[in-house]
Amino acid sequence: MEKHSICIVLPMYNEEQSFPSLRQMFDASIKTPPGLDFKIIAVNDGSYDGTLKLAQLWKRENPRFTVISHETNLGLGQAILTGFQEAIKAGSTIIITMDADASHPAEVIFHLASAIAEGADIAIASRFTKSSIQKGVPFVRKMYSMGARFLLSHAFPLKGVRDYTTGFRAYKTQLVKKALAKSNAGFLKFNTFTCTAEILLKTATLAEKIVEVPLILRYDRKQSPSKMKLLATIRDYMKLCALPKQKCPLGKGLRLI
Repeated sequence: MEKHSICIVLPMYNEEQSFPSLRQMFDASIKTPPGLDFKIIAVNDGSYDGTLKLAQLWKRENPRFTVISHETNLGLGQAILTGFQEAIKAGSTIIITMDADASHPAEVIFHLASAIAEGADIAIASRFTKSSIQKGVPFVRKMYSMGARFLLSHAFPLKGVRDYTTGFRAYKTQLVKKALAKSNAGFLKFNTFTCTAEILLKTATLAEKIVEVPLILRYDRKQSPSKMKLLATIRDYMKLCALPKQKCPLGKGLRLI
């Protein structure tokens, strides 16, 4: 049986207000599958508040913690890519991405990692499974998420996928390496929040099994302001659906990015 190790990627941009809740969550006992340890990779994406200072303090106090910092804000997509590259260098076999605003509960890490260890290529913490709950999410934000789900599921129907836009996912590291190597012209075209859907679609072209696990989204814990630029993100979803496509084994014969 393959021995697994987890790298948890936390893209950060002006998360000073959320840091106390985030640290409280991670400094508690994080449950992972038996024999499976984890590291945390924080990617500070040009924050201008106290995020970097707090991240560096956390690094000094927690040997599992690594900080990578962009001098300027490059966008969520580039922050995730930096985390991917660092996780590959670290020799991980499982990469988990999640928000750094404490809205993604750490207990879901166990279920995501278990799904990959048991044979999935991608595991998604989904807001749209039967047991999922969204706490404190504004009505407009819920409608936006539902609309994005409707658009993307019709443009790119993927077997087993309901939530295309969440950033809380686990990937088999080898799958990410192959997807990055396959893209000669640059892996991402979008750095708005559309990048989460783009990453899913581009890794899905190489995946044989994608599963979803329930998510209790704790938006009520979020202290930092939302970074989403709604109109720009909607515009990019439209552009995403118009990109050239290729075959995907999970797309029921349809053509995907």
